[in-house]
Order: sequence, then structure tokens, then C-alpha cells
Amino acid sequence: MVSLVRRYYLYRATLSAGFYLPVSVIYMETQGLGLADIGFVQGAFLFSMVASELPTGYLGDRLGRRSALALGNAIVVAVMLGFTVADSTAAFAVVYVVWAVGWTFRTGTADAWLYELLAEEGMADEHARISGRANSALRIVSAGTALTAGVLYTIDPAVPFLANAGLAALGLPLLATLPKTQGSADGDADANAETDAADSGMSVREAVRVLATQLPRPSIRWIVAYAALFNLVFSVTRVFEQPAMRAVGVQVAELGLLYAGFKLVSAVAAGSVGPIQDRLGTRGVLLSLVPVVAVVYASFAVVPILLVPALFVRRGMQSVTRPVRNEYINDRLEDVGRATVLSGVSMALTLVSGTANVLGGRVAASVGPLAFLSTVGVAVSVAGGLVWVATRPVRTSSADAVPS
Repeated sequence: MVSLVRRYYLYRATLSAGFYLPVSVIYMETQGLGLADIGFVQGAFLFSMVASELPTGYLGDRLGRRSALALGNAIVVAVMLGFTVADSTAAFAVVYVVWAVGWTFRTGTADAWLYELLAEEGMADEHARISGRANSALRIVSAGTALTAGVLYTIDPAVPFLANAGLAALGLPLLATLPKTQGSADGDADANAETDAADSGMSVREAVRVLATQLPRPSIRWIVAYAALFNLVFSVTRVFEQPAMRAVGVQVAELGLLYAGFKLVSAVAAGSVGPIQDRLGTRGVLLSLVPVVAVVYASFAVVPILLVPALFVRRGMQSVTRPVRNEYINDRLEDVGRATVLSGVSMALTLVSGTANVLGGRVAASVGPLAFLSTVGVAVSVAGGLVWVATRPVRTSSADAVPS
């Protein structure tokens, strides 16, 4: 079992995006894409994720988890190679759409496979520990590969993508050494077993009924609206941060070092969620988004180089607030239909982010990425503050029945 777990750690490491992520947007610019084009292809990726979630889940059921993971890795290899030959907005859009399909083949499936394997061995209580170590391995590899991304890019812009293709390809023989599991590869199954069998057998009509019942509740709909605002600003920042960093003088070779730092900050912040929540409470953690985002995004409108620390803060805030938000929503859902509602929330956030990327690209192209990001951050903070005051998005369970 020890050898098997180690091979699983190695497999998770092959999911790293460290080689290409620090230079992906810069690369598209060198291929002639403007900011509006980049926003469009990034939006296409998010929209395609929503559209492919259910079909890939169904195929995952038919193929089994290990085969679904292998198909996901194979698609990523093809996508990385596609980056090296794409030279137009249409070509990059196709690459990103295919990439979204590969992404949805792997989302949650790796953890679900691990949970089922451990459950078959009577070791389900070891899942959190082993999964946490696997995530740590992934972050360490991502940080290490990110360090080299800028240097590889200066050698040849295609090299980071070829390196990431090779890394993803290594996952295929590793997967072949891992056993199949007996559980179904249900597209929404999660490794924490938060859902029960009723979810997996839910019809489309029942799923719609559950969403229609659960999402309109004030304690759910307003936190989703509040979260969508800040998810929007975090998403457009991720898309346009590389051109913005270039605008304040960051060199391509330095991007890898920064992205390695981003990974480490995210890892530290993720490990600090418990103590921070204990000190501030759920309301305090989520409310902190308003002043923190407002201050850090306004700062680089005045002093442009403050963009760099702002990007570190953005990673830390997202790593801390996302699990707190998810816990809040989970606490207010019934077990039956839980996965359906969580999927609905995730799809809503993704659709908002995708729309923002498409529309934001045109604005960023006209005003510049730095001014665009600063304006969006401050505007979202103001809107978030208004939502907080007007609707009380974070409520106690007993307040669910309070009219909105």
C-alpha cells in the first residue's frame, strides 16, 4: 500500500501547470492576440467547462475513474502541443475548449479514485492525510517548475509548453500501474463522501427541483451573489495579471519566480484557514474581502509597482475565503441534493467569471490592464459592501426563513 500511495503522489505531481502558467498569456500576446482576444479565449475555456461537466461525468461513469484520468492527461498533452502551433484567436479558442474538456475529466476524479481505493482497503479515514500530502506534492512541483518557466521561455517560447506536455505524459504510465476501483465514477462524487446514493440516482427533473428549492433561500442566494462578485475580480486578475506585470516592469524571466512565490503563498494561506476562521469567524473572514480587495486594488492605481504585492494578497485571500465560503454553504444544505446544489453554485460562479473575462478583455484593451484591474477591484468591493449591508449574505441557520 505504501508503494501505491507513493505512485499516487507522483501521479498528482504530473497535474502541475507550473511550466506554462507563468507565461501562457504573454505567449498568446506574442502570437498576435490582443487583450480582447485573450479574454475571449479564457471565457471560452470557462463556458466549455460548464458545458462539458455533465457529459464528461457520464463518460467517466462508463469508462471508470482510472480511464477518465488517463484520458484527461492525454488531452492535456495534446493541448500543450496545440499551444505550440496555434497562431490565431480561433486556434487558441479551440485549444482552450479542448483543454476545458480535459480539465473536467480530472476535476475531483483523482481524489474520488483515492477515496474508493482506501475504502476498499478499510483505510477511508486516511484519505484526508494522504490527499493533503498529494496536494502538497502538487504545489511543490508547481512551484519548482514555475521557477524555470521564464528561463525556458527566453530560450524558446514553445519550450515551457513542451515541458508541460512531457510532464502530463508521465502520468499515463503511472496511471497504468494504479489499480481500478470498484466504485462508480460518478461525475459529482467527492472524496469526502459528502453526498449519498440519492444524489447519484437523481433525475434531471429532480435536480432542477432541488436547485429551485435550495438556491432561492436568502442564506444561499445572497452568499452566491456576494461570492460571484469577488470570484469575478479574482478571475479577471488571473487572466490579465501577466500583461499588467509587464506594464509595471516585470521581465518575462522573472515571471516564473513570482509564480513560484504565488504557489507558496497559496499553500501557506490554505494551511492557515482554520486559525484565521477561529479568530475572525465565518462572517469576519468573508466580510474582510470588501476592505482588503478595495485597498490592495486601489493601491496600484496610485503606485503601479504595488501590483506585485497585490497579486500575492489576491492568492492568499482566495485560498482562505474559498473553503470558508464552501463550508458555510455546505452547512446550510441537506444531504440529499447536496452535490446538485454545489454543482449549481460552481456553475453559476464559472458563468459569471467567463462573462467577465470576455467583456473585460475589450475594456482592458482600451484602458490598459493595470487601470482595468484596479477599477474592477474597487468597483467590486463597493458592490460587495452594498450587498453585505442590504442583504446580510452570511446568516445563521435560524435566519434562513427571514424574508429578503
